[in-house]
Amino acid sequence: MRAAAVALLTSVLALGACAGGIDAAAKADLDKHIAELAVSEETFPPSDVYLPMAFLVGQWTQHRIIDDKGQPSLLTSKIVVQENGGFWIEFVTESYYGREVMKLFVELRSGRDPAGMKILSARVKKGNAPPVVLEDDALEDTRRRYRGYLDLLSITFESDLKDDAKVPAGRFIGCFTAQTPGPWGPLGLPSTVCSHPSVPLSGVVVAKPIGFPGTMELVAFGLGGAESEM
Repeated sequence: MRAAAVALLTSVLALGACAGGIDAAAKADLDKHIAELAVSEETFPPSDVYLPMAFLVGQWTQHRIIDDKGQPSLLTSKIVVQENGGFWIEFVTESYYGREVMKLFVELRSGRDPAGMKILSARVKKGNAPPVVLEDDALEDTRRRYRGYLDLLSITFESDLKDDAKVPAGRFIGCFTAQTPGPWGPLGLPSTVCSHPSVPLSGVVVAKPIGFPGTMELVAFGLGGAESEM
């Protein structure tokens, strides 16, 4: 079971990985990008209650993910369009295996609960290739693959446990900390998650899988300005 869970974590974090292994150019680009990430000294004050930020076009977050092998990736999540009761969301993944942009139209059927979020349409752009509309089996595969990513649109649990967290995006006082009841987010595993209401989308500042190597931490975010890459 442990081996299977680690395999799941590795496959989720290494989006676009192929039989050819690590892409040297992609690795160089990502290492350069990570080395140039700014470190914020801003402090975000605590809140008595966790009130998630309303979804608005332009919001974005960027997280650095370290897998069980110590390999990094960057995941940028952004809301780019609001349309017909849902949102077009883009997830940009940069890893040692390449760069992928996944644009999903997500219908919100029960507010901020990811269980009620339905992916109705999807487009993907890998590297410098043109975007492709995903249909039929490809769309179903994307729905399964990105199910956990919808957790980054909304956190569905609350906790009275609070803790401070210092990450590249700043110092967050009084993060609401809880353990997910099952597999969660891009980590694909039960995790300890620290969230803060100053952060849009899920509010996630730090997440760590329970009993397995790896981590996810906030490196930057914004309340506006996100634009589609398609």
